Amino acid sequence: MELPAAALEHRYCLLTTRSRNRAHTAELWFVPAPGGAFLMSGSGGLTTWCLALQAEEEGVLRIGTGAWQVRAAFLPQDAPERTAALEAFHDRYDPPDRDRRGPWLRDAAVAHLVLVRDLA
Repeated sequence: MELPAAALEHRYCLLTTRSRNRAHTAELWFVPAPGGAFLMSGSGGLTTWCLALQAEEEGVLRIGTGAWQVRAAFLPQDAPERTAALEAFHDRYDPPDRDRRGPWLRDAAVAHLVLVRDLA
């Protein structure tokens, strides 16, 4: 299953995760990935959503009117897919006079969310 083309018209997604039996929803940047989307935590994975995904490895992704159950895997620091994903985040979100790739390459955690089931 792939993200529909209409999803790319949106700049943000909503990710709902569960942590200690409580739901947490975060508004996040995303870029398309094989079978789903990449999300990035610039803080190296210390955000609530990132910690919850590391623990549970699943959540609900919403983009526009679409909603999907997702499974998550984090890309290793040296994975070529991680570098490509961070380049895609730079291209999509950095303004022309800004380049955050250096800190992102050094610190960011990148999650690959695979769409498991359509919930819409």
